[in-house]
Amino acid sequence: MPVPLYLKQLFLIAVITCLALASHAQDSTVYYKASILVSGATDQTPFWAHANQNGSIPLDGNFGLVNAGIYKVYNPHNPRTFQWSGAIQGIGSYGKSANAFLSDAYLAAKIGKIEIMAGQKSNVMGIMDTTLTSGSLSVAGNARPFPRVQISAPNYLPLYFTKNFVALKFSYSEGFLGSSRLNYGVEREVSYTYFHQKSLYFRFGQDNGRLKIHFGANHQAVWGGEEKITPLFELEPLKAYWYTISGKTLNYNKVGNHFGTVDLAGEWQGKKWSYLLYRQNIYETGSLFKLINFQDGLNGLRLRRIKASFVKTSSFALQSALIEVVGTNSQVNRSPLSGLSIYEKGNYYNSYIYQRGWSYFDRGIGTPLAPGKTITDKKLPFNATEFTNNNRFWAFHGGITATWLKAYFGLRATYSRNSGSLLSPFDTMKEQISLSLTAEKNVKLLNGCSVFTNLTSDFGQLYPKSYGLIAGIRKSGFLD
Repeated sequence: MPVPLYLKQLFLIAVITCLALASHAQDSTVYYKASILVSGATDQTPFWAHANQNGSIPLDGNFGLVNAGIYKVYNPHNPRTFQWSGAIQGIGSYGKSANAFLSDAYLAAKIGKIEIMAGQKSNVMGIMDTTLTSGSLSVAGNARPFPRVQISAPNYLPLYFTKNFVALKFSYSEGFLGSSRLNYGVEREVSYTYFHQKSLYFRFGQDNGRLKIHFGANHQAVWGGEEKITPLFELEPLKAYWYTISGKTLNYNKVGNHFGTVDLAGEWQGKKWSYLLYRQNIYETGSLFKLINFQDGLNGLRLRRIKASFVKTSSFALQSALIEVVGTNSQVNRSPLSGLSIYEKGNYYNSYIYQRGWSYFDRGIGTPLAPGKTITDKKLPFNATEFTNNNRFWAFHGGITATWLKAYFGLRATYSRNSGSLLSPFDTMKEQISLSLTAEKNVKLLNGCSVFTNLTSDFGQLYPKSYGLIAGIRKSGFLD
């Protein structure tokens, strides 16, 4: 079945709106970014070379890659009501095979504080540090961006009747994931599956105040093909869509594969450093409306220098530091309202309906700590009906960034204890360590650019043992 008419109409409306409003924002900023890199590894590409990179880094281990894009962003000093932005970014690589695709390719229009976007745009959901994190639990920026339409308030909107003490932001989007193999039924494949996403977050505290509290939730669902999956219920797409977005139950089951987090964070702005303490609490199919699993989630603490030390001196200066603890071992969704056993055990990032689970182009949409079964060591058990064979783990993650010798340095280290999945339990707990050291330095070549290198390694029992080196050059600048 083709893309539903309503989704085509939403996409067309968003594109026409963006183009119509383009003439109102001729002073928006336009810039470009381009990079060329080569990679060598002893086995497949190590974890911290490819994780949370929007699906741009091949797993071949040895490859060359070109990444180039042009971006138009909003002018923050433009007082006009209408502005537009957009981007087109292409990636080409050659390793064991050649590959080329568009990563970001979108148009967006801002009408006051509300934005309408259509196309492929990198997306991260949830409260956490975005630079050093192990990955947000629900949408981490680990997989390629997929086509979607979205309406949102991307920045906090102050509620004036609270004297700006309370502010909120929200998003609502519909995406297209393409075809998906099914795990059961007469029909073994549907040609269309979709990704529904919505979020609502509140901030308590003045915009220029030292203390801010953040609270909110996000909800995502993979759905589509219900008239083939459950033909007896005659669920047409629009009816299935309503069941999906509302969480309505059909024959004691939810329509679609649901996942999300309820987030809480506190932020303190000191004189020299800012501190962010956050928690992402998982809920899976059905559990939000019954009992959220408080044992599973992401916990993090980040400190960051407020006035960053630019790379001008040779002295060492710490810029930011992060520690995170992630647990997904429990996965128990008890139902005190109905006692239905179907909700007693979750299977995060997998689906009993869709073989693709929580993935796009074989990369996990959620945290990369729950990898696809094709990435893990070939000796480990796996089930063909599951996307990941390791969604039960405890992970301890840390990272720092610093400047030294007129260069930028970044370090990430992750230690995890892995137990497999519901259908593919490991016989014993598997330990894994993944490391990454990045260095980047500005040079005068090509009228100003930067050279960078990234040393990565995996050793343990979850991934093949591998060491890798990436070296490259990148350049960016303004076009207007």
